[in-house]
Amino acid sequence: MNTLRATLSGFALSGVLLATGAAPALADTAPSGNASPSAAAAVTKAQKLAKMKVLTQDSNASTGKWLDAMNQHMARKPAIEKYRFNWNTDYCTNSPDTQPGGYDFKMGCWRHDFSYRNYKSLVGNTAFKRDHKKRVDKALLRDLYSACDYRPWADPYPAAQRARLKAACRRAAKTYYGAVSAAG
Repeated sequence: MNTLRATLSGFALSGVLLATGAAPALADTAPSGNASPSAAAAVTKAQKLAKMKVLTQDSNASTGKWLDAMNQHMARKPAIEKYRFNWNTDYCTNSPDTQPGGYDFKMGCWRHDFSYRNYKSLVGNTAFKRDHKKRVDKALLRDLYSACDYRPWADPYPAAQRARLKAACRRAAKTYYGAVSAAG
């Protein structure tokens, strides 16, 4: 798996997980019982906020760290379970999770849900909107644009059609970003 992760981008890896059917089934998993209550109690609010910030930055590195944390969560590793994060998601809520051309927004929407749910729970809605919302929404746009950069190795579309599909994907990403920026 480490070799695979090293050769594929974060979103390509997530696409592999989705293609196998692993991520949707695991997205609704309950928090693990592996982390002992004393280990969970040992994590302070400041430590949880610091971890959240690492996982929710507007950068490709942060997206990679979030994907690593998500994989640790699915494996119920104590290193991430001790934070007791809320991993529940409805992906892109009432908007399509996928776009024509094979573009998949699920991982970007999951990270966005993760950010909103955990920050609001930890600091409250007012502090979230003041201190974190803009960055989290920009991270969503970056993640969705990254999804729009996906191109299958055996692309069934001619170059001109792929260019139109990619442009449409980026417009959809911008629309999703506009919606969460305005409403979220």
